[in-house]
Amino acid sequence: MNQHTLRITAHNQPTVLERLLQVTRYRGFSVTGMTMFPSNESNLLDIELSVSSEHSIEHLNHQLSKLFDINDVVIDGKSSQQNSA
Repeated sequence: MNQHTLRITAHNQPTVLERLLQVTRYRGFSVTGMTMFPSNESNLLDIELSVSSEHSIEHLNHQLSKLFDINDVVIDGKSSQQNSA
């Protein structure tokens, strides 16, 4: 499986994490890690989302960027291969 890390800036809204995780799951990605903390700017969150899947990370990036409360999505570095035993 491919392992990816996304850096996301989002509005600090009660439903933003639910929507983010819902789109991630619907697109066939498994969440392997998540870190969230308030941004230096008020009302924003910085989210680091680690996901794994055989699907294209660009497709997930595009779908997350469409969400109303998402300001920015950046794919952090290149993908790494994960072998399942």
